[in-house]
Amino acid sequence: MADFMGTKKLFLDDAYLTNFKGKITEIQDNNIILDQTIFYPESGGQLGDTGILLLNNQTFKVENTRQIKDKILHILDIKEDLSSIRTFTEIKGQINWNRRFALMRSHTAQHVISRYFQLNFGAETVSTQLKLGESRLDFAPIDKITSNELDIITSEVNEILSLNLNVKITYLPREEAISFLKQKEYQIQYLEMVPKTVKNFRIVSIGDYDFAACGGTHVGNTAEIRKIKLERTKNKGKSRERIFYSVEPSIE
Repeated sequence: MADFMGTKKLFLDDAYLTNFKGKITEIQDNNIILDQTIFYPESGGQLGDTGILLLNNQTFKVENTRQIKDKILHILDIKEDLSSIRTFTEIKGQINWNRRFALMRSHTAQHVISRYFQLNFGAETVSTQLKLGESRLDFAPIDKITSNELDIITSEVNEILSLNLNVKITYLPREEAISFLKQKEYQIQYLEMVPKTVKNFRIVSIGDYDFAACGGTHVGNTAEIRKIKLERTKNKGKSRERIFYSVEPSIE
């Protein structure tokens, strides 16, 4: 498809979409590429979405989602028979919502935890991995965190979450975004790694507490996270600490 400009990411503006329609632009082995999708591709420490694609009376299971350049690959089971699928055909899609929502809650919680450590310990987040169940964050520079400190931090982060802070998505031109985030004391050195071809940054704001450039999916309010717990730590070298955390199960 000569004029295909890449997969449109519908989840960027509405993370709560669960169903959509898109047109098939390419078929690569067991990968389906669409002109638009709500499936989040594995990136930024967040797992890719799973779900199903529906074509007439056929159901195809999406086992993972990844991004290659400007295309999002919906990865199907290698045993799936794709002989009936043709490009330019319209197809329906549905994500595994419970899984996505759990990752949204974990991701927004990560932003709050990261900001807490930045403000209270002068430590920056150098690595993240968001999973179902237990997620992890690496901080530096930081000394060993004791179990008593973990309990105190857990309590104080939960107090922040209980403020029911709204989570907003906005877009700013590159230089304006860097200036804005510098004002908010965000970790701007990572922004320099973003290719210069990216002219606009997506800013995720959590009330007046945290501001970050992020392409992930988030909840609309911290009340949806309920509570978190910092579970344990692991030393990852001099002045670098890994902290594992979990999010209280949703009441849905």
